[in-house]
Amino acid sequence: MFKRLGRNNQLVMLALFVWALGEGLWYINFRQLYLVELGATEAQVGLVLAIESIVRACLPIPAGYLADRIGSQRVMVASWFIGTIGPLVCVLAPSWQWAVPGLLIYSLSGFSVPAISAYVLQNASNHNTPDTSDGVLGLVYAVYPAGLILSPSLGGIIADRFGLRACFWISLVIFIASTSIVIQTRPVEDQQPQTAQKPENLFRNKAFNLSMIYFAVVFLGVFVGMQLLPNYLQETRQFTYSRIGMLYSFASLGMVLINLLVSRVNPRWNFALILVFYCLAVFGIWKTANPVFLILSFAALGSNAVVRTIATARMADITDPSNHALAFGVIETIMSIALAVSSAIAGALFVKTPGHDLPLIAALASVSILAVGWLIIRRWMLPEAGSLDVQAAAAGSR
Repeated sequence: MFKRLGRNNQLVMLALFVWALGEGLWYINFRQLYLVELGATEAQVGLVLAIESIVRACLPIPAGYLADRIGSQRVMVASWFIGTIGPLVCVLAPSWQWAVPGLLIYSLSGFSVPAISAYVLQNASNHNTPDTSDGVLGLVYAVYPAGLILSPSLGGIIADRFGLRACFWISLVIFIASTSIVIQTRPVEDQQPQTAQKPENLFRNKAFNLSMIYFAVVFLGVFVGMQLLPNYLQETRQFTYSRIGMLYSFASLGMVLINLLVSRVNPRWNFALILVFYCLAVFGIWKTANPVFLILSFAALGSNAVVRTIATARMADITDPSNHALAFGVIETIMSIALAVSSAIAGALFVKTPGHDLPLIAALASVSILAVGWLIIRRWMLPEAGSLDVQAAAAGSR
């Protein structure tokens, strides 16, 4: 499978892996705590994360449209250069207000995701066979959490010994290395110039519109439990930076394993399976004090990032390839809006109880319902039961 991805996708995988090494040092688990260290309250942190998500939501749709028109590789490479600026601004910030522009600049680089997904599918040698979207995207995006397996733990050790600012400096160097890799990829020629659909046709697609509503609610439910989780671990559980980093490393390991697992599960069931993993993770983090069960819970928490991968794969199946990047841009925008709303909600819920556990309870309740809801919404995105196997067999006979 890895060889069939081709040179371009292999370079993208390597660039993502290296980038994750840098991002894991500070972004996923410590940027919230860095803002608090610079003087922000948890409510202000929630507001900053909300603003960050709103800014992130501004570019994916125009970037996706642009990627479909001028080439996904060009848009993808541009995002790498923008992303390197964020940690530099953050590390020089004298207060949390000055760190916010750095976070906003870094969040802007998220417009790369639609272009990356489209580029990966364009370069896949078997892109016309059934279920390719799950397998190819699952494999490529699995390397990103693979890069996060050790870096959060390493970031925690560095933060405990040298402070959080050291994590930003090191990540900046790593981001530059990742950029030097991704610029070696090559553009892909448009393979269907005569059959390309107009962008407005995407929004006339009933399956696409209904699916977007469902995924928006899913993102909202999942992110409510994630946004202030590091703060919960520090304030309620009294965990050190090192211990928090270690737990997020296990979450990254779980992300890799779950990515590879669900890409091999029948698409009619794999999204529900992801949400079940997430519910088990949140419940375990909320209720368990046993170190072994807590590690297992964080491994299951890796399912939160796989939600986006499978949602992207489903959108690839119900949209025309000429509009893939635009469709993926809509996904990213909806996800970013959900992040903004969930950040504000999490910040408000966090201070309501001494145990700071209301965000976890809200996430657990909502995602449990949404897992059942998948059994209804899937009919808009997938063939009838059994037909996937028939299609796969027919593809294999050609």
